[in-house]
Amino acid sequence: MVTLIQRILRGNPTLFFVYVILFVFFVFAASTAPQFRTVYNISNLLRQAVAFGIVGIGQTIVILSGGIDLSVGSLISLAACLTSGIMIGNPTLVFPIVFLVLGIGVLVGLTNGTLVAYLRVPPFIATLAMSAILQGSVLLYTKKPVGGVTRGFMFFANGQLGAIPFAFVFWVILLSFFLFLLRRTGLGLHVYAIGGNQEIARLSGIRVSVAKVAVYVISGFMAALTGLFLASRLGIGDPLMGQGFELESITAVLIGGTSLAGGKGGIEGTIAGVLIIALINNILNLLGVSGFWQWIIKGIVVIVVVAAYKVKE
Repeated sequence: MVTLIQRILRGNPTLFFVYVILFVFFVFAASTAPQFRTVYNISNLLRQAVAFGIVGIGQTIVILSGGIDLSVGSLISLAACLTSGIMIGNPTLVFPIVFLVLGIGVLVGLTNGTLVAYLRVPPFIATLAMSAILQGSVLLYTKKPVGGVTRGFMFFANGQLGAIPFAFVFWVILLSFFLFLLRRTGLGLHVYAIGGNQEIARLSGIRVSVAKVAVYVISGFMAALTGLFLASRLGIGDPLMGQGFELESITAVLIGGTSLAGGKGGIEGTIAGVLIIALINNILNLLGVSGFWQWIIKGIVVIVVVAAYKVKE
């Protein structure tokens, strides 16, 4: 968080711009919907942001490297369904299932990374195909909501630390770790270098293929973690639970100022992008806007925000 404040104060125009947009949305919400200001709603808003925020971290790192991960939505669905479908309220299975689901996320990420880095399959094609495989697998497993989690496991998403949701504290810890990873470690510097110019990165001695595999492993891990979070929040798994998360996560990353071409941006901006997406969803629900209009409004907002950001470049 200190790094974020420092970057804004140093005059980063992109970061400043996106946080101004976030502030405008927050003021609009507070002034148009009185119920927005309630403690219950703010707590609910933060939990909504965590779901997008966890997967958004992994998506940011992949996009920074010049790639994209379209498999996260289906992986989230699979992770949530396996979690609730195997656990079925048995507390002795919680930790084995968590390790199993996170391991599946790592394996999916490793497969995506191998396809992209070593078999030279374009990221869009590789992860889109993986998305189809995963969605088909989860629908073979169940075609309807399945299972149930324990009360203890539900604390992950629904627990409180005083007035603050535990999930939000957990997300802040994750953000701090990955901010450090991107800005202070060799892997983070390599990700930016590869996204900026892959050939120059290779000639500089960077192991491009290894770094690419690593970013997809991180993305798979974070998507599986999101699936665990959603199973904890809802208490059940749904085969379509992750539908739309790939687009929402990419949208949050782009709104946050990360270039789709790679090499520019970061998690600092994604934080604001995630909160903007969560705010839009929350405002529209509070105002009673129908789901059909919500899609249209969110699409317009995304176009306006991203276009405005591009103009400022």
